[in-house]
Amino acid sequence: MNIVWLGFGKMGEPMAIRVAAAGHTLQVFDISDERRAAARAQNLEVSGSFEEPVSRADVIVSSLPNDSAALQVLAGDGSALMHARPGTLLIETSTISVSASAAIAKTVASRQLGYLRAPISGSVTAAANGTLTTFISGPEAVIEQARPIVSAYASTIRVVGDAEQARVMKLAVNLMVTTLVASLGEAYALCTKGGIAPKVALDAITASAIGSPHLKFKADALERRDFTPTFTTVQMRKDLKLISDGARELNVPVLLGAAVEQLMSATEACGFGGEDYIACAKVIAGLSGLKV
Repeated sequence: MNIVWLGFGKMGEPMAIRVAAAGHTLQVFDISDERRAAARAQNLEVSGSFEEPVSRADVIVSSLPNDSAALQVLAGDGSALMHARPGTLLIETSTISVSASAAIAKTVASRQLGYLRAPISGSVTAAANGTLTTFISGPEAVIEQARPIVSAYASTIRVVGDAEQARVMKLAVNLMVTTLVASLGEAYALCTKGGIAPKVALDAITASAIGSPHLKFKADALERRDFTPTFTTVQMRKDLKLISDGARELNVPVLLGAAVEQLMSATEACGFGGEDYIACAKVIAGLSGLKV
């Protein structure tokens, strides 16, 4: 298939590389000179604008940082979709709100395009290995059309509905991920103040009933004091706002999510906004009277 890839960021890069390696013709567009150079370094074709490539595309895949970017690139008169031919498929992989996705859906309908909501879950390493999880929703025909492309970067594909359900699913999973990491920070402080050696405590936590691959990954990083970001505190604050806004619209209380949102706000205020969000453990440690 002839694919235009919109957004060559931290996650978009390894995903696009895998799609190209699967044999698809792929052209990258990104507003950043640095990211376009990164795409060229991977021997991918790069375009300085999206109009002409999109007009020839069979499929458009977007990997964008937030609602604002997604709406600018995909919704309305000045968007890339206004140049797409009827029947072109949009696979939208970003973590964005239901309302932003619905606005994109209106542009999709006006242009007679296909639309797969396909937010992803997983790390940059998982993207490079093709082992991401993706939650997808859209018409059945669109799902089947997209599956060969999605399968290039995601080993787990969960169909959750025919409209905006994938957006809700991704936010629900991120709610659980961030509350799990916050509770890890609290448990770590509790064990440390209780006289348990940090490594012993973290090994015991990950070997317990609560243990999971993600928890072990974060516990290992915490044990090494490695706060190199796989997902920054700032990024998690963005997702927590999407979660709280979405929950409010659906009249669902997210009491733990609200507390964690405040914790991440404090983490950013302490100067850890660019670090991995496990840095919240440093804030909890400080509040506990432990050496940070």
